[in-house]
Amino acid sequence: MGNRSMISRTYDNVFVLPAIHARQHSTQLADYAVSPPVDPLPQYAAPMLNMSVLCIDRHLGDHADRAALIWPGSGARPEERVSYQALHEHVCRLANALLDQGVQRGDRVAIHMPLMMESIVAVLACIRIGAVHVVLAGVSDGPSLAERLVQCGAVVVLTGHETGSGEAPTSLKSRLDSALAIAGSRCRVQMVLVVAPAGADVPMKPGRDHFYDAVVDWYEPDFPPAVMFADDPLFLLYPSHRPGGKRGMTYTVGQYSRLTSYAMEMLAPQGNEEIPYSLLNMAWNAGQTALVVSVLAKGSTIAAPGDGLPPQNI
Repeated sequence: MGNRSMISRTYDNVFVLPAIHARQHSTQLADYAVSPPVDPLPQYAAPMLNMSVLCIDRHLGDHADRAALIWPGSGARPEERVSYQALHEHVCRLANALLDQGVQRGDRVAIHMPLMMESIVAVLACIRIGAVHVVLAGVSDGPSLAERLVQCGAVVVLTGHETGSGEAPTSLKSRLDSALAIAGSRCRVQMVLVVAPAGADVPMKPGRDHFYDAVVDWYEPDFPPAVMFADDPLFLLYPSHRPGGKRGMTYTVGQYSRLTSYAMEMLAPQGNEEIPYSLLNMAWNAGQTALVVSVLAKGSTIAAPGDGLPPQNI
C-alpha cells in the first residue's frame, strides 16, 4: 500500500517537473520557419559534459557488458538484451546518420514512437550531436500531431510501424502521414525514419521515408560527442497539464542536466531503488525523457515487462 502511494505521488510529480527547473522558452507557432541560431562554440562559455557520455560512455570501462535495455521476445523473436557497449554503437550509428542527413546542432528531431529501444537510442543520438529532441508519443490524432510538428519545426521524424495490441492496433506511420499531409508546406520535415519488422507492409513516400535499419546500419559505430554549453537548447516539451498548451518549453543543456538529477533524487533518494517501468512509460507518453536518461546515467537497466509484446509495441 505504501509503495503504491509512493508511485502515485511520483507519477503526479512527473508532470510538475517542467515547472521546477525550466526557463519557459516558448517555441514560435504556425509560421515557424527556421530553428533559432545556435552559436557552435560560444567564445566565453565553459563547456559542459555531453549527457550522452554520462549515460553510455562512462559505463564502457567497467560495465560494457551490463544490460542497458531488455525487451521481451514475441513469437519466434527472442528476448532483446542490449548491453551498454551495444547501446553506444546504436547511438553512434544514428548520430552519424542524422548528421550525414543534414541535422545540425539546435535542429529539432521529433520522436513519434512508444518507449522502445530505438526511441531511447534516438534521444541519446540527438543529445550526442546537440540536436533538440521532442517526444510526440502521446499525441493521438493527426491534426494535433500536425500542429506540433509545425510548431516545433522538426526536420526529421522517427516513427514506428504500429502500436497497441488486440484486433485493432494503431498504425503510427499512417497517423504521421495524415499529420504531414495536414501540415503541408508549413512543415519542415525532410526525412522520416520508420522502425518496422522485416517484411512489414508500410506505406512509404519515396525520397522522404526510409526504413530505420536500411539507413542507420550503414554508418560507423563511433561518434565523438558534440561540445555542449549550458545555454544550448537540448529538449522540447509540450506539457500535457498546461491549459491550452500549444507552446512548447525548450530546456537548455544546463536545465536538462538539473532536471535529470532532480528526477533521480526524487525517485531514488537512497540511490538504490529501481524506477518502475510503468512510471517510465507514463513519463515517456507525457513527452518527458529525463527519467529514462536518469536510469541510464545511473548505470541501471531499463527492462520492459514480459507481456509478450514485441519492442515496437506498448
